[in-house]
Amino acid sequence: MKKIILLFTIISLLLSCSSDNNNSSNNNGNSFTNSMDYEFTITINGDVHKIKGNTTNGIPYGMQNAGVHWIDNKCMAESSSGVNLKINDITESNYISGQNLECNIILPNLLIGSNQASVQFVGNYFDTLSSSLGGYSTGSSLNGFSYFQTSNGVWNSSLGNKLPIVITDLGSNTISGQVPPLPYYSFGETLKGNYNGTIYISRYINGIRTCDIPVQISIDFKALRMY
Repeated sequence: MKKIILLFTIISLLLSCSSDNNNSSNNNGNSFTNSMDYEFTITINGDVHKIKGNTTNGIPYGMQNAGVHWIDNKCMAESSSGVNLKINDITESNYISGQNLECNIILPNLLIGSNQASVQFVGNYFDTLSSSLGGYSTGSSLNGFSYFQTSNGVWNSSLGNKLPIVITDLGSNTISGQVPPLPYYSFGETLKGNYNGTIYISRYINGIRTCDIPVQISIDFKALRMY
């Protein structure tokens, strides 16, 4: 009888170990993915435009792939030179406040510290704001935000559309791959940067493009590195 009880005990222990191994295998199977927080805040004349999310709820990326929920509000660096900040759907889980808009930041020589970046503001929000402040009219492809600079005066192409973006953390690489039928990502640390100051958007004065309409703007991002 004691031998039978001992046998059942051994079998029970073996089954328990087998179950633990299976669970461990399942966890390891998912270990190539992880979660990462990301966010950006763009404040323009006091109006706050913000998204904040985590990759467990979806990936803010433009490519479509089976098995992944893609969020159209983006805070990501697609390459070492480009950061895309975008609100395109206020119903998404990572939306916090503000209106639909897009800010593209090109960092040609990414370094810790101040980087002279080319910046593009896109969307009807900027058209409307420009018009209300006396810049180009709403709907114009040449709205005031298309030509801005950090100094008040006649447009200077060598200074135009550039901001000194301060990079505080370069982040680290994201590793991506494919385990059929699903893609996977192992996210690196976010790329972090900011700017806070006054820009001057443009209008024509006596036929001369002049940047003299002040706009207070701050940009702060913790962007997913998708490279």
